[in-house]
Amino acid sequence: MLTRQPLAEASLTARERERLAALPARARGQWLVSRRALRLLLGLLGLPPDTGAYAFPHRRLSLSHGEGTAVAAGAVPRSAATAHRLRGLGVDFEADRPARVDTARFFLDERERSYLAALPEAARAGERLRLWTVKEALFKADPHNRRTVLHDYRTADPAARSGRARTPHDTRHDTVFGYTSARIPGGRLTVAAALAAPRPREPESENPVPALTFDDVADRVGSTLSVPAERLTPQTTLRELAADSFLLVEMAIDLQEEFGTVFTQHELRGVSTLGELAALVGVRP
Repeated sequence: MLTRQPLAEASLTARERERLAALPARARGQWLVSRRALRLLLGLLGLPPDTGAYAFPHRRLSLSHGEGTAVAAGAVPRSAATAHRLRGLGVDFEADRPARVDTARFFLDERERSYLAALPEAARAGERLRLWTVKEALFKADPHNRRTVLHDYRTADPAARSGRARTPHDTRHDTVFGYTSARIPGGRLTVAAALAAPRPREPESENPVPALTFDDVADRVGSTLSVPAERLTPQTTLRELAADSFLLVEMAIDLQEEFGTVFTQHELRGVSTLGELAALVGVRP
């Protein structure tokens, strides 16, 4: 979701107003643009619209903003298995601008720089900017980026608009990075994702992965809300647990993060008991 319009201050929630007030005056206009992009995206995904309830980095949401433009991206896994594999999402938008040639060595490896050097001179600036967005998006998607820099993310094919990448820090090769980039009006855009590498099929004789149980959900809810898990039953109502709607939203987001599932705000509205919520998360009868 891309926008260049700010979110109206009159529509801000209490949490959003608190975050806005904490920013320096020069940053508030851009922040409001990014919040509008995020709120529009949340509406499309059917998720709770209070942007103040989300913290970044986020496993299934990402933001990029600058030059009066903001882009929000969200992952909608096709299945619970895909949702479980998703480790991070990243988006980066860069407005068209000249980039210094000597900066390439800070974010491109030797092979990627050779690719740029082989291009006609007129095409190099645009490709350099596109590759910058690729590296930024990959960095944002990586849940372990505290130990990496942009240069560490190496594309399989620098010319590819959609492709894979890797990082030498992933010594176990348990993470797969993918990205897609595009030229859009006013700049370059890339969305990237980090996924757990598919595991080899285990022989039928191996013990299967334990199914998610109500006790798993109850333990997580109890931990989140500081309620003894043994007091929670499938008949416990959500109203008993979280009279504050904001607290309910936090609990729902926490469950989705913990168990790698996705459900919409519309689906959540139809839930009244903890047992129904557990079914929504993925507990089978």
